[in-house]
Parts: sequence; C-alpha cells; structure tokens
Amino acid sequence: MNPRITSPHKVIKNLVEAHSWLGLIISPLLFIVFWAGAITLFHDEVAQWAITPHHPVQSSQQDLPLGSLVKQKMAEYPVAEDGRFRINMPTALVPYYIFYLEVVDPTTDSGRQSFPILVDPKTGETVAGKDDFLLSQFIYRLHYNLHLPGGSYLIGIVTLVFLFALVSGVFIHARKLFKHFFQYRIDKQRRDHLLDLHTVVGVMSLPFTVMYALSGLVLNLAIVFQLAFATFIYQGDQQALFNDAGFKRVVEPRSKTPMAMDNAFTLIEQTKQQANFELRNVIFHHYGADNALVQVRGTDTASFAQRDEVTYRVANGAVVDKVNAEQYNVFRQGRDVLVTLHFGDFAGMDVRILYFILAMAVSAMIVAGNMLWINQRRAQRHSSPRSIAIASTITIGGCGGIIVATAVGFLCERLLPATLTARGDWLVSCFVVALLATMLVSINIGNIKRHISRLLLLTSALLFTTLIADWLMFAEQMITLWQNGFTAVIGVQVAMVFMAVIGVYSALKLKDSTPMATTDNLSNPLVN
Repeated sequence: MNPRITSPHKVIKNLVEAHSWLGLIISPLLFIVFWAGAITLFHDEVAQWAITPHHPVQSSQQDLPLGSLVKQKMAEYPVAEDGRFRINMPTALVPYYIFYLEVVDPTTDSGRQSFPILVDPKTGETVAGKDDFLLSQFIYRLHYNLHLPGGSYLIGIVTLVFLFALVSGVFIHARKLFKHFFQYRIDKQRRDHLLDLHTVVGVMSLPFTVMYALSGLVLNLAIVFQLAFATFIYQGDQQALFNDAGFKRVVEPRSKTPMAMDNAFTLIEQTKQQANFELRNVIFHHYGADNALVQVRGTDTASFAQRDEVTYRVANGAVVDKVNAEQYNVFRQGRDVLVTLHFGDFAGMDVRILYFILAMAVSAMIVAGNMLWINQRRAQRHSSPRSIAIASTITIGGCGGIIVATAVGFLCERLLPATLTARGDWLVSCFVVALLATMLVSINIGNIKRHISRLLLLTSALLFTTLIADWLMFAEQMITLWQNGFTAVIGVQVAMVFMAVIGVYSALKLKDSTPMATTDNLSNPLVN
C-alpha cells in the first residue's frame, strides 16, 4: 500500500475526533440557539401571556381609526419630522398597535432615538413601552445574537461549524445508519444509552437540523455576503445592491411644504380590502410633508412565503414601488422562504409543536454528545482532569443554567410590577444572575445525577410558582381573556405545566436509578 494514501479507518478516526472536538466547543452556544429557538416558535403566545393580563383589550369595542391614533401619538411625542416610523397592526395574539417612533433626543449623538410603544386600538392609550415586557423578545434575541455585539456573526459561525458536524456525523454513522436506525439499548451500560440517544435523535432530526443550519447560516451571515457583493460586484455602491435585492430606500429630502395625510389612510384601507391580503404593517416617510410616502406591507394568504408590499405617494396615490407574486424579487423571495421555514410559520400550530419537539430533542442530543466526550476522556489515562472539569461545568452548568434561567425569566415577567422603571433590564439581570449562579454551583460537583435532578426540580418549582402567581394576581382577567378569545394565555400555562411535570418525572427517575458500581460505571459521570 502506498504510505502516502491515508487508510479509510484513519480518515474515520480523524473525522470522529474532529466531530467530537467541534461539538464540544460549540455545544453551549448551540444549546442556547436550539433551546431559545424552541421557545421563540411561540413568541407571540408568550407576549400575549405576559402583556394582556396587565392591559386587557375590550374586544367588544370598535377600533379607533388609525388616522386619529397617528395624529394623537404625533402630538404626544416629539417625533423627528425628517425620519420615518412604522406601525405594526394588531393581531389575534398581540392585540395592540406597535408604534416604532423616532423621537428627538438631544442627549444622543444622532439627536434621536427609537421609541417603540404599545397602543390600545380601542382607547388609543399607550399601555407600555415595547421593551417593558421583554421576555419573548429577549429569548428571540438569544436565539439569533445572544444579546452580544456582533452576536449574529458569532451564531452564523456556530451554524457553519454545526453544518460540518452534521455532515461528519452522517459519514461516521453511514455504515450502520440503516441497520441500527431505531436501535436504543436499554439493557446495556449508561454509555450505550447516551450513544443511542445521540445517534437516534441525530438521524431522526437530520432534515430539520440541516434546514435550520442552512437557513440560520444564510440569515446570520447575510451581512458578510452583502459586504462581499458590495465590494467586488457593485464597486462599493451599497445602495445599488439594496435596490437590486428589493430593499429600496427613500433618499429624497423632506419637503418643507406641509400637507394633510388623510389620503394616506384611505390608501391603506383600500389596500387592506384586496383579496388574499393580510395587512401586517405600514411605514410612513416624511409624514406631514407634500412628498410623503406610505409603504403598505402584508402577507399573501394564497401563496407560500409571499409578502406583498406597495409604496404610494400620498399626494396623488401614485404607486412608487410594488412587490407581489407577479412582481417579485428573487433575493427577497428566497429570504422570505428561508424565514418561513426557519420559524415554522406556514402550517399552523401543528408544525410549530413538531418544530418545538425536534428542537428540544436536538438540545438533548447536544448534552448527550458532551457526556459521551466526558466518558471517553475519563476512560483515558492521560486525559487532563481540568479539561474534563471544564467540559462538565459547561455541559451541566451552562446547559442546565439556561433552563433554570428561562424559568426564572418567566417568573420575573409575571412578578415584576408593570410600572417598574427599566423593567426589561431587571428581567435580563435576573436571567443572567440565575445562569451564572447555576454555573458556579455546577463546578466540581461530586454526584452529577443528583445535581441534574436538583436542577430539574428547581426548574419545575419555578414554573409551578409562576402558575400560582398567575392565578393569584390575574384570575379574573384570565377568565375574561379566555372568554374573549385570547386563549394563548392559558395555552402558555398548559405548556408550563407540561414542562414542569416532565422535569419532576425526569428528576425522580434520575434519583431512583442506582446502578451498581461496576468497573465500567466508575468512569461514567452520570453515575458518579
């Protein structure tokens, strides 16, 4: 045999080693991505659970005209005239207008700041700042940028590495992929359980994880592709790139001639009445000037992942730009398809529940993979105890800490007063403190099984406490909300009960199982 030719066995061995190390390195971030992504699938349901008990909307009342609400808010806040502002429409889950205003603020470098508010469509009252009830948005940001500067690029790199780990995992298990497709050994040692769990979940969730890895890679690293295209193809003309990609910007300056905006709301209403069109939001440019524009954006309910968008010149109703199924942009259409697939927003609650189960299963697969690595290193004579301790802390403390911190976040979202200044910052602080505290108590633990059991029981206790607080504080409001069709509040509670029961059951199973101290088990972190 030619010595320069690497044997297949050595290639597989190197691939297994690379797969293990890459999995260990990215596992904490990857766990956060999938755990937070699973909860983000129900972003609007969590938002309804958090906000509507504090600020119930009277569904029996008529909505105020959008035009009068806009005039009212323009009078209440120092909105920057040369900017733009967006209004998200109320939905069945989040029954408030969301105004994204740009207000004058001399204390900032730009002289303005973003000021998102929630507005009751029935009364016109500003019920809260959008970031006052931050839980659902905070978890969503964890999913795509970890709340870190440049975090979206970091997650993009993690998804790239994850994609390689998926491909290498398929090659590693290719020979036994079909023979042992559903193999899960229950009469063998603990390491076999972990290996089978890791393999079976990896194979069964492969289409889901590949889709997530590819779509997440494109969505998170799009800015890198954008910079490359702008530099090498568009010779630095970024605006030309945006125009070709279907994201045209208004560049004309604001006119000094004022104009009434009644026609803008007439155009919005006319567009809203079109067949197979669901209005999502509107964007005003140069509001109150005679060169004002209004973008009306919505969803084509008869097509898959198709967004309709039309830009009018308010003065004469002329169409400045239009995007729909007949006049689509390939780049935007592709991006919309990826976003729709990524969040399961195309076939109702059933698909999102399936996505949730798969995401939770992948989270378990990540932990099982780490425990396999720890098992392997403990069985080797020359392994570094420090590296094993770090891996154990990351796996148990980091992954377990995210679970505990999420339960703390739900409890804080319910208990923190709605009028508390910087309420969202308090929630984030509680989340971070819970995560760090869990990681600290997970350092150099003696009995990992018992520690995991305690973390599960703590998480379940926090969820049950949240449920009790729900009914003690808002029993009457929740019954009224249910009667008015806001069923997501109770739905989130049912999900919390389900997760808490699973946590208690798993904790008791871990506590009751007392395997014999065999030679194989002595090196197993789940036994010790």
